Amino acid sequence: MDLAFSFQDKLFWIHNFLPQEIYKKMYVEFIKNRNKLNFTKSSVAWNTFKEEVDNMSESYNQQNQEDNLQEYLKTYHSILKNQSFVNFINFELKSHLRIFKYNQHLAWHSDEKGNRQYAATFYLNKTWNDNWGGELMFKSKEASGFIPILGNSLVVVKKGLIHKVNSNLKKTHPRLSIQTWINS
Repeated sequence: MDLAFSFQDKLFWIHNFLPQEIYKKMYVEFIKNRNKLNFTKSSVAWNTFKEEVDNMSESYNQQNQEDNLQEYLKTYHSILKNQSFVNFINFELKSHLRIFKYNQHLAWHSDEKGNRQYAATFYLNKTWNDNWGGELMFKSKEASGFIPILGNSLVVVKKGLIHKVNSNLKKTHPRLSIQTWINS
């Protein structure tokens, strides 16, 4: 596990987040089962335009956590709580699977509502081309930038940092991730 980039204690990009065997198992399971899962439009807590909602990413189990999903994510949560870059020991983690199909995205937002302190996105895609979009963009008064998609990497964003996900530009490859809300 390596810290590849950090921005003012508001954003952390961690490479090789999971041990390779665990990552491979999770990736294979997600790829094998993604067409069987009942994905629905991701719910958001910020104001957005209708055309943005129409092209919003899709989530599996964002609202209702099923026992089998919790069991599937148990190891991931344990590693996330115990990684050494951001202290999440006393936080509640709630995860769901997220898919960005062709032209799907998330608009600019800052995760300010509720008791969320951080959001973490774990990239599952083993293969991703820089021309396919789907990057996480961020901006503040001090700087702006983006985080590309890299399999087995994790991006942690602290509430208040404005960010978005660019549209997926590849019709044949969805952007696959685990989205985790980290609440106080």
